[in-house]
Amino acid sequence: MRKHLEKIHELALRILQEVGVKLFHAEIRERLLEKGIAVAGDTAFFTPEQIAHWVSHAPQQFTLHARNPHYDVTIGGENCECVAGYGCASVIEGDGSRRDTLLNDYVTLAKLVHQSDHFNINGGILAQPADIPAEQSHLVMLYAAMLYSDKCLLGIPGSAGQMQAIMDMGAILFGGKENFAAKPHILTMISTISPLQLDDIALSSIKIAAQHGQPLILSPAPATGTTGPVDMASNLALATAEALAGIVIAQVVNPGNPVIFGLQCYGADLQSGNISIGSPAYALQARYTAALARMYELPSRCGGCATDAKDVSPQSGYESMLSMFTACQNRVNLIVHSAGILDSFSGISYEQFIMDLEIISMIKFYLGNIAVTEETLNYDLIQSIGPGGQFLTSMDTLRKCRTHCWNPEISLRSVKPGTSPHDQFMANIINQKRKMLDAYEQPEMDPIVSAELAQFLRDKGIGSSVLKRIQSAAA
Repeated sequence: MRKHLEKIHELALRILQEVGVKLFHAEIRERLLEKGIAVAGDTAFFTPEQIAHWVSHAPQQFTLHARNPHYDVTIGGENCECVAGYGCASVIEGDGSRRDTLLNDYVTLAKLVHQSDHFNINGGILAQPADIPAEQSHLVMLYAAMLYSDKCLLGIPGSAGQMQAIMDMGAILFGGKENFAAKPHILTMISTISPLQLDDIALSSIKIAAQHGQPLILSPAPATGTTGPVDMASNLALATAEALAGIVIAQVVNPGNPVIFGLQCYGADLQSGNISIGSPAYALQARYTAALARMYELPSRCGGCATDAKDVSPQSGYESMLSMFTACQNRVNLIVHSAGILDSFSGISYEQFIMDLEIISMIKFYLGNIAVTEETLNYDLIQSIGPGGQFLTSMDTLRKCRTHCWNPEISLRSVKPGTSPHDQFMANIINQKRKMLDAYEQPEMDPIVSAELAQFLRDKGIGSSVLKRIQSAAA
């Protein structure tokens, strides 16, 4: 694979030097010019030496700090962290029907993420609420994530004003501007516009986050044959060029700023022009993304439980398992879209969310090691049971049966008489969701901080009725 990676890298450098990347932000272009990076019109051109110089400033790993230090996480090395679904504007119900996502859905998902041991990071666009004005939704979603969870935070990109407001909320939550800027607290995912463009939203988000020392996920998402070349090698090279350009810009703004190399390269259905995230092409490009990140000595990001299936089905199971297994096996450091995604990112599903948690649990168990010690080899037990005996009722089995076996939360190993397997499976999902929400307890927040956040939102034009809806949202 090393030779393949080097050729992809070489093509990415050639693209950056000879084709360039369009940057729709005059101040960023001026900053690059000041550092000796060539700019012609809207397009910046980077030499291999400039790429190597600026990328070397970024840390190989960093710690993301939560309101509750118990959830602090290392991003980088061999560590894998999962993040739930992101960006969906529709909820896909268990029967396959669709509806707009609402604020209540966002809160419910934030509670489920908080309740799951598989997640140390909450927030982002868990679901885009249709009942909140678009210009206010970034603050409303972040406030809900802060209120209903004390895990690490995924932020939301936006205009310069929107990003500054998010940074201001972070400063309120984490003890003032200096304390906030002193450590990574809020991740922001930056999407490029393939091929080879970064718009004002992306560049303003990079600029504001980096000025506050907050980490960035550079996440180009070209699809083979549509927004990127049909060959996966050149599609990866195109995405790599876009990511490296964004990383350089972040380092120019703030040398040493934490960044994540996060390609999200898709396959495509060339009969319809739609992206395909359930394809093996998606998983294969994720494997190469993890390897490229290691080559650049940067943390990596890819997708998790990704599927093109329109509802919860065998297809949504096997496609999600493939992409999540690929990410975990290749030690991707940040796995976004780990739970709930259906229909090529167009919808979020509670049922798929719960099923994806089971997928994550299975993969983690499989990728763990078997303990091989004198105690676990346990010759004395085998000798005492002897030929023709049974281990089921032994004290050793009874002592260890709840801790040494993997047991499913929703998968079927038996079916109640008179119940179809499908109905029982869906009932298990519903019961598991209810169980998680019933067990949820809202983390405490300093009343002074809570009041300051609420006042900040009122000052930004968010009405008291919306704040009350967030604060009193039912499970």
